Amino acid sequence: MICWKCKADIGDFDNYCKYCGAGQGKHVSFYYKIWGMWLLYLFIGPFAIYFVVRSPLINKWTKWIFSLIMMLLFCWFSYKFVLALKNIADIYLSLLNMPIY
Repeated sequence: MICWKCKADIGDFDNYCKYCGAGQGKHVSFYYKIWGMWLLYLFIGPFAIYFVVRSPLINKWTKWIFSLIMMLLFCWFSYKFVLALKNIADIYLSLLNMPIY
């Protein structure tokens, strides 16, 4: 068997690589699992794509799909954030231009 992280030869029944310590099979860290990647996305946004690309648990096409979905969500949230800032700025500017009686 070959380690997914350091590409060293390890035994077929090893749960961890004896050279780099990376978990093998079901012993992979949580941030390489699907639920862990989405949890990271909530906290670090599009930087979670790094963990999607490095995950040994999902195939190439799933990595592309997850990366695309994460980037589209980031763009949508950014757009909504900019619209909210614009609305706040418009309200503030309208208050400054109000006539005082």
